[in-house]
Amino acid sequence: MNTRTKVFGGLLILALIPCGIWAAQQVSTRSSSETNISINSSNYPDFSWIYVRQDGELTIGAGESQDWNKLKRQGNAYPTDYLWVKTAGKSYVITDPALVNQVKEAVRPMQLQGEKMQRLGEQMQVKGDAISAETSKLLINLTSNEKDTEVNAQIESLGASMEVMGKEMEQLGEEHQALVDVAEKQVYELAQNAIKNGTAVLAP
Repeated sequence: MNTRTKVFGGLLILALIPCGIWAAQQVSTRSSSETNISINSSNYPDFSWIYVRQDGELTIGAGESQDWNKLKRQGNAYPTDYLWVKTAGKSYVITDPALVNQVKEAVRPMQLQGEKMQRLGEQMQVKGDAISAETSKLLINLTSNEKDTEVNAQIESLGASMEVMGKEMEQLGEEHQALVDVAEKQVYELAQNAIKNGTAVLAP
Protein backbone atom coordinates (compact mmCIF):
# COMPACT_ATOMS: atom_id res chain seq x y z
CA MET A 1 0.00 0.00 0.00
CA ASN A 2 1.53 3.34 -1.01
CA THR A 3 1.39 6.52 1.03
CA ARG A 4 -1.42 8.05 -1.01
CA THR A 5 -3.59 4.97 -0.48
CA LYS A 6 -2.86 5.03 3.22
CA VAL A 7 -3.85 8.67 3.46
CA PHE A 8 -7.09 7.93 1.64
CA GLY A 9 -7.75 5.04 4.00
CA GLY A 10 -7.16 7.27 6.99
CA LEU A 11 -9.53 9.90 5.67
CA LEU A 12 -12.16 7.24 4.99
CA ILE A 13 -11.91 6.11 8.60
CA LEU A 14 -12.28 9.71 9.73
CA ALA A 15 -15.46 9.97 7.70
CA LEU A 16 -16.85 7.05 9.70
CA ILE A 17 -15.83 8.39 13.09
CA PRO A 18 -18.91 10.62 13.58
CA CYS A 19 -21.05 7.48 13.43
CA GLY A 20 -19.24 6.14 16.47
CA ILE A 21 -19.52 9.46 18.27
CA TRP A 22 -23.21 9.70 17.41
CA ALA A 23 -23.78 6.20 18.80
CA ALA A 24 -22.04 7.12 22.04
CA GLN A 25 -24.10 10.28 22.41
CA GLN A 26 -27.36 8.48 21.74
CA VAL A 27 -26.58 5.72 24.19
CA SER A 28 -25.59 8.23 26.84
CA THR A 29 -29.14 9.61 26.74
CA ARG A 30 -30.69 6.16 26.83
CA SER A 31 -28.71 3.98 29.14
CA SER A 32 -27.98 5.28 32.62
CA SER A 33 -30.63 4.93 35.31
CA GLU A 34 -29.74 8.52 36.27
CA THR A 35 -30.55 9.93 32.84
CA ASN A 36 -33.82 10.91 31.22
CA ILE A 37 -34.50 8.36 28.51
CA SER A 38 -37.13 8.62 25.83
CA ILE A 39 -37.66 5.61 23.61
CA ASN A 40 -39.82 6.10 20.55
CA SER A 41 -42.29 3.21 20.55
CA SER A 42 -43.22 1.67 17.23
CA ASN A 43 -45.01 -1.24 18.91
CA TYR A 44 -47.40 0.82 21.05
CA PRO A 45 -47.87 4.24 19.40
CA ASP A 46 -50.82 5.14 21.67
CA PHE A 47 -49.01 4.27 24.88
CA SER A 48 -46.55 6.43 26.83
CA TRP A 49 -44.82 5.65 30.11
CA ILE A 50 -42.25 7.29 32.33
CA TYR A 51 -40.62 5.95 35.47
CA VAL A 52 -40.33 8.65 38.15
CA ARG A 53 -38.12 8.21 41.21
CA GLN A 54 -39.06 9.38 44.67
CA ASP A 55 -36.64 12.30 44.34
CA GLY A 56 -38.47 13.45 41.20
CA GLU A 57 -35.82 12.26 38.75
CA LEU A 58 -37.31 10.96 35.49
CA THR A 59 -35.23 7.93 34.64
CA ILE A 60 -36.62 5.94 31.74
CA GLY A 61 -39.67 5.68 29.54
CA ALA A 62 -41.31 6.37 26.22
CA GLY A 63 -43.20 9.58 25.74
CA GLU A 64 -43.43 12.92 24.03
CA SER A 65 -41.18 15.73 25.20
CA GLN A 66 -44.07 17.69 26.69
CA ASP A 67 -44.88 14.73 28.95
CA TRP A 68 -41.29 14.61 30.23
CA ASN A 69 -41.21 18.37 30.75
CA LYS A 70 -44.54 18.41 32.59
CA LEU A 71 -43.55 15.63 35.00
CA LYS A 72 -40.17 17.24 35.56
CA ARG A 73 -41.81 20.52 36.52
CA GLN A 74 -44.28 18.77 38.83
CA GLY A 75 -41.68 16.77 40.70
CA ASN A 76 -42.86 13.76 42.70
CA ALA A 77 -45.79 14.30 45.06
CA TYR A 78 -45.71 10.66 46.18
CA PRO A 79 -43.53 9.14 48.93
CA THR A 80 -42.24 6.47 46.56
CA ASP A 81 -41.12 5.77 43.01
CA TYR A 82 -44.05 5.60 40.59
CA LEU A 83 -44.95 4.83 37.01
CA TRP A 84 -46.76 7.42 34.94
CA VAL A 85 -48.63 6.08 31.92
CA LYS A 86 -50.83 7.56 29.23
CA THR A 87 -53.11 5.48 27.03
CA ALA A 88 -56.28 6.26 25.08
CA GLY A 89 -55.78 9.93 25.90
CA LYS A 90 -55.87 9.41 29.68
CA SER A 91 -52.98 9.68 32.13
CA TYR A 92 -52.55 7.36 35.11
CA VAL A 93 -50.22 6.95 38.06
CA ILE A 94 -49.16 3.58 39.48
CA THR A 95 -47.57 3.70 42.92
CA ASP A 96 -48.08 0.10 44.07
CA PRO A 97 -44.58 -0.98 45.20
CA ALA A 98 -44.89 -4.50 43.78
CA LEU A 99 -45.86 -3.25 40.32
CA VAL A 100 -43.28 -0.47 40.35
CA ASN A 101 -40.60 -3.01 41.25
CA GLN A 102 -41.72 -5.24 38.36
CA VAL A 103 -41.28 -2.32 35.99
CA LYS A 104 -37.82 -1.62 37.40
CA GLU A 105 -36.79 -5.24 36.88
CA ALA A 106 -38.32 -5.31 33.38
CA VAL A 107 -36.16 -2.43 32.14
CA ARG A 108 -32.95 -3.43 33.93
CA PRO A 109 -31.55 -5.70 31.12
CA MET A 110 -32.13 -2.94 28.57
CA GLN A 111 -30.34 -0.40 30.77
CA LEU A 112 -27.35 -2.67 31.38
CA GLN A 113 -27.01 -3.32 27.66
CA GLY A 114 -27.21 0.40 26.98
CA GLU A 115 -24.41 1.02 29.46
CA LYS A 116 -22.21 -1.46 27.58
CA MET A 117 -22.92 0.47 24.38
CA GLN A 118 -22.04 3.74 26.07
CA ARG A 119 -18.68 2.42 27.27
CA LEU A 120 -17.88 1.06 23.82
CA GLY A 121 -18.93 4.30 22.19
CA GLU A 122 -16.59 6.23 24.47
CA GLN A 123 -13.73 3.92 23.49
CA MET A 124 -14.55 4.46 19.82
CA GLN A 125 -14.45 8.20 20.30
CA VAL A 126 -10.99 7.96 21.89
CA LYS A 127 -9.77 5.86 18.96
CA GLY A 128 -11.32 8.29 16.52
CA ASP A 129 -9.55 11.23 18.14
CA ALA A 130 -6.28 9.33 17.92
CA ILE A 131 -6.80 8.59 14.22
CA SER A 132 -7.57 12.25 13.58
CA ALA A 133 -4.36 13.32 15.32
CA GLU A 134 -2.21 10.77 13.47
CA THR A 135 -3.74 11.63 10.11
CA SER A 136 -3.02 15.31 10.71
CA LYS A 137 0.63 14.43 11.31
CA LEU A 138 0.75 12.39 8.12
CA LEU A 139 -0.77 15.16 6.01
CA ILE A 140 1.75 17.66 7.39
CA ASN A 141 4.59 15.30 6.50
CA LEU A 142 3.22 14.80 3.00
CA THR A 143 3.11 18.52 2.35
CA SER A 144 6.77 18.68 3.30
CA ASN A 145 7.55 15.58 1.15
CA GLU A 146 8.50 13.57 4.22
CA LYS A 147 7.51 9.94 4.69
CA ASP A 148 6.38 8.63 8.04
CA THR A 149 5.95 4.86 8.06
CA GLU A 150 5.40 4.86 11.82
CA VAL A 151 2.38 7.15 11.52
CA ASN A 152 1.04 5.07 8.63
CA ALA A 153 1.29 1.92 10.71
CA GLN A 154 -0.42 3.61 13.65
CA ILE A 155 -3.32 4.75 11.47
CA GLU A 156 -3.75 1.26 10.07
CA SER A 157 -3.69 -0.28 13.55
CA LEU A 158 -6.21 2.20 14.92
CA GLY A 159 -8.42 1.72 11.86
CA ALA A 160 -8.46 -2.04 12.30
CA SER A 161 -9.37 -1.60 15.96
CA MET A 162 -12.19 0.79 15.04
CA GLU A 163 -13.56 -1.72 12.56
CA VAL A 164 -13.69 -4.44 15.22
CA MET A 165 -15.41 -2.11 17.69
CA GLY A 166 -17.85 -0.97 15.02
CA LYS A 167 -18.98 -4.56 14.46
CA GLU A 168 -19.29 -5.05 18.19
CA MET A 169 -21.39 -1.90 18.49
CA GLU A 170 -23.68 -3.11 15.72
CA GLN A 171 -24.18 -6.41 17.53
CA LEU A 172 -24.83 -4.68 20.83
CA GLY A 173 -27.33 -2.38 19.12
CA GLU A 174 -29.32 -5.31 17.75
CA GLU A 175 -29.35 -6.99 21.14
CA HIS A 176 -30.37 -3.71 22.79
CA GLN A 177 -33.33 -3.26 20.46
CA ALA A 178 -34.53 -6.77 21.26
CA LEU A 179 -34.31 -5.99 24.98
CA VAL A 180 -36.20 -2.72 24.42
CA ASP A 181 -39.03 -4.62 22.72
CA VAL A 182 -39.25 -7.15 25.56
CA ALA A 183 -39.19 -4.48 28.28
CA GLU A 184 -41.77 -2.35 26.52
CA LYS A 185 -44.14 -5.30 26.16
CA GLN A 186 -43.83 -6.09 29.86
CA VAL A 187 -44.42 -2.49 30.92
CA TYR A 188 -47.42 -2.21 28.58
CA GLU A 189 -49.04 -5.35 29.94
CA LEU A 190 -48.39 -4.37 33.56
CA ALA A 191 -49.91 -0.94 32.99
CA GLN A 192 -52.98 -2.24 31.17
CA ASN A 193 -53.65 -4.77 33.93
CA ALA A 194 -53.22 -2.08 36.59
CA ILE A 195 -55.74 0.13 34.81
CA LYS A 196 -58.25 -2.71 34.52
CA ASN A 197 -58.03 -3.77 38.17
CA GLY A 198 -58.01 -0.22 39.52
CA THR A 199 -54.43 -0.24 40.80
CA ALA A 200 -53.66 2.64 38.43
CA VAL A 201 -55.38 5.92 39.33
CA LEU A 202 -56.03 8.88 37.09
CA ALA A 203 -53.17 11.36 37.22
CA PRO A 204 -54.00 14.77 38.73
